[in-house]
Amino acid sequence: MLVNFLIFLFSFFTTQDELQAGINYFNSRAENSKGLQANTINIDKAIKIFDDLLKQHKDLEVAGGYYMQSLNYKGRFVCISESEKRRAFTKAIQLGNELVLKFPKNGKIRFEYISAISLLAEIKGLFSSIDDDVVSKLLYHTKILIQTDSMYNEGGGWKVFAVLNYKIPYIPFVITWPDKDEAVAVMKNALKHFPTNVGCNFYYAEALFENDQKKLAKIYFEQTIKLLSRKDFIIEDEFFKVKAKKYLESL
Repeated sequence: MLVNFLIFLFSFFTTQDELQAGINYFNSRAENSKGLQANTINIDKAIKIFDDLLKQHKDLEVAGGYYMQSLNYKGRFVCISESEKRRAFTKAIQLGNELVLKFPKNGKIRFEYISAISLLAEIKGLFSSIDDDVVSKLLYHTKILIQTDSMYNEGGGWKVFAVLNYKIPYIPFVITWPDKDEAVAVMKNALKHFPTNVGCNFYYAEALFENDQKKLAKIYFEQTIKLLSRKDFIIEDEFFKVKAKKYLESL
């Protein structure tokens, strides 16, 4: 019995060491990046560790969430070709299909699942063609994320809900729920909770822009650029600043 207990302890601490190593590599994902183009070395090491843990059925919830987050990051900021991006987002979606059922209240897992679906849909041009199945799935999971963990990723669910409301067109008798006023209201509320979040400021500005409030949108695009990027999300926040600058050039 003592031997079994010692084996359990060894296995537990070994797994924890592996998990922490993967998290450390993920947290170092922006090292040696050039602008918005991230270096592949650290994120690939993180992905390898999380993949191994899942294959061994160890730390499924934590490793799974980080695995999906790593795949989405790689698809956005490491992969160059469209085929590589598709593979990364598709893998994240496949993981998400399983993990959201096993861990329905985990904010990271559901947010990364939503993100992967959105990112793949954007590549395929499904937002412009309005794929009802994709839109319905995004709306469904976004509402659950807001209900279960609205504060995850500093209002991640609110951000997605706002984007859906101002990017998806209102189509009588087909898609009737999108509301640009609702998008503005949701992001205004998010900013009350997270006033210095770069993404919140950007999405509020974009919602205002899409709702023809361009003078106010300009103020928040400018605010987006002025805010400090988070050390742990440096490339993600710089991405919003680049987009904000493009909007300002058109205003």
